[in-house]
Amino acid sequence: MYGKVIVPTDGSELSLKGVKEGLESAKNYDIPALAVYVVAPDTLSGWSAHRYEDVSKETIDILRDHRKKEGEKVLNKVKDMADEMGIELKVEIKEGEPYEEITDLAEKNDLIYMSSHGRSGISSLFIGSTTDRVIKNTEATVAVVKAKN
Repeated sequence: MYGKVIVPTDGSELSLKGVKEGLESAKNYDIPALAVYVVAPDTLSGWSAHRYEDVSKETIDILRDHRKKEGEKVLNKVKDMADEMGIELKVEIKEGEPYEEITDLAEKNDLIYMSSHGRSGISSLFIGSTTDRVIKNTEATVAVVKAKN
């Protein structure tokens, strides 16, 4: 069967739908869950050093720290959900390209629960780009939860 359920979240209400279903699956399979929040370089409030040469490293670091704190809050929310359901949960904050960080955490016998879209909403016609990339780059099973605003 499955080793663990991975529930990535960007903190949006849409992504939390995938988290909730993933936690329910962990409970049903009686396996642990791993919640992950990824701080992507190009989502640091829309700023990145490679796009804005005049933005100081200090400013980028402040924005990164802000996003990490945001991630901690989001993961605490997921912890509360897991505690209410009686699910063993580990949490991780990663930095990098979201789909790479998520697929790096997954083993072949894991189950990844993701919403079809996250913070960016409906950014592509049928499925969000991070979800699409995770599907294409992992050997783990990926369950896509249809998310609507």
